[in-house]
Amino acid sequence: MSIRLAGVAIFLVAALYAWTAQDYTVSFGDVLGPSVFPIMVGVPAMILALSLVVFPGGTVSWPAPARLLRQGLAIVALVAYSVLLEPLGFPLATAALVAVIAIIMDGPVLKSAIIGLAGALSLWALFDQLLGLPIDFLGSVFGG
Repeated sequence: MSIRLAGVAIFLVAALYAWTAQDYTVSFGDVLGPSVFPIMVGVPAMILALSLVVFPGGTVSWPAPARLLRQGLAIVALVAYSVLLEPLGFPLATAALVAVIAIIMDGPVLKSAIIGLAGALSLWALFDQLLGLPIDFLGSVFGG
């Protein structure tokens, strides 16, 4: 039964993902538009999720409560990242996300913070400076 429930949950997320992507528009870029890639990911994900519902197989062994807690904390961190990305800006929000995930995975706090900051600045430089994809460095809180 757990596999079927997971299949239904994955199907609903994939369907919402593909449905939301239909409204994506940009004034530059690919002729097909930005909605093509999310739909190309969402539709197969829905089909594969339905296969879990129709043809469940194997046995499910749930992880220990401590691991479930860590997974839940990671999901909370990802949701917080999506909420804080615009107000804080890409580098600060991404640095915080990477540091928090590293700490959740039992990384030392100082090393996690350093890796988060270095990774976020590297990603910003790669996407914004090298690839020319505009990413807001300063969020709306800092006047960006």
